[in-house]
Amino acid sequence: MSAEHIADSLHADIIAGRFKPGAELKQGEIAKRFKVSRIPIRDALQLLAARGLIDLVPNRRARVISLTRDEIREIYDIRILLECNCLAEAIDQIRDTDLERISAAFRHSSIDAETANWSDGDWAFHKALYLPSGKARQIGMIDQLRQTCRIHISGYGILPDQTAQWLKDHQGIVDACHMRDRDKATRVLKLHIEAAGRTLLGAIP
Repeated sequence: MSAEHIADSLHADIIAGRFKPGAELKQGEIAKRFKVSRIPIRDALQLLAARGLIDLVPNRRARVISLTRDEIREIYDIRILLECNCLAEAIDQIRDTDLERISAAFRHSSIDAETANWSDGDWAFHKALYLPSGKARQIGMIDQLRQTCRIHISGYGILPDQTAQWLKDHQGIVDACHMRDRDKATRVLKLHIEAAGRTLLGAIP
């Protein structure tokens, strides 16, 4: 079994919350689980560290990333800057085909909102919003920041408890996109991200 395959499996486990933030990934246990030597495990952990999912600490230990409350606040502040900028630029470039894709993503994310796939659906919707901006690198940065948030949301067993409001926000953003109203769209998005940050911070011990 390749290191990449092992890393992908562990990646999915971390995102799903099977390892809490700060939890140690023990090489011996992982090697036993995948029935391999520790060499591909070490390589897999290096891959996870490169993806920003774990921290490698002295004595060859690996721990799932665990952020302080201030660090989480900072991430949400950065997300607001990057995501609102992306959305504003996207609306300036938006075409009818983009609006169709955004509306379809909204419909799918609304269905996923009450399921375990809520996060995937949510990102698919937001990514559809940002794609018309053409800022691929910025969208990649947003994806990584959202992934960091998701690790903590899943790790602390947090599920969206304001689904109705969040879907209302999504509808407001979609409507603003159809009107090409960048000010309204970015205003709703900013409030939307701020609310998500408060929900996560409110659930952390």
